[in-house]
Amino acid sequence: MLYKILIVSLPGSPKREIMSQRLSAQKLSWEWVDGVRVASMEDIPWEERNDLEAYGIPRLKQAPEYVCRAIGCKRAMRRAIDHAATCAEDWVLILQDDAILADSFDAKLKDLLHRVPDETGCVLLHHAGSGVKEVEGWTRVTGDVRSMTAFVLRPSFALSMSKALLPWGGETDRIWEHLARQGELIIIPAGPGLVSCSQKESDIIGGIPELREFWE
Repeated sequence: MLYKILIVSLPGSPKREIMSQRLSAQKLSWEWVDGVRVASMEDIPWEERNDLEAYGIPRLKQAPEYVCRAIGCKRAMRRAIDHAATCAEDWVLILQDDAILADSFDAKLKDLLHRVPDETGCVLLHHAGSGVKEVEGWTRVTGDVRSMTAFVLRPSFALSMSKALLPWGGETDRIWEHLARQGELIIIPAGPGLVSCSQKESDIIGGIPELREFWE
């Protein structure tokens, strides 16, 4: 079972070195996908940000320090997903640069991908939220589930995901429920997680006072 690893990271970020050490320690190879910096609100069409939840905080929906970062994240993810759609491998693993992989990650991921149902389009290796349902021994996304930290997808699913994100006006990690409601099979593996992360150095919420509880 072949898979490619793509890591989304801002050019020059110190997290690149840390991530390189983590993956090299497990003898994994990867490609970088450059993150996107959005300079100002004027660079963002209204329809690209008209449905931001912004953690339910009205100020943040119009605050450049949140909106520009959230849209930059979405554009970078679309860049990675578009790349994934062109890959010849069976699967493509997309990671953010704060992902922490479990020990023996390669063997565990290959075992998982051998077992998933044939119709599976995407497997979330990290998530938050309870919008799931147990179906035939697998946890299936059916509602509000979030996180873009780590997910592995088929190139054919990447094409559908990119198309869905193109007109999407909300945060990137809210797309899973939409895709599930469109009939896509997105599953979450049972047992110990293969990927964890910390938001302490998040490129999206770090330093925003109202979100201090998440990044401190």
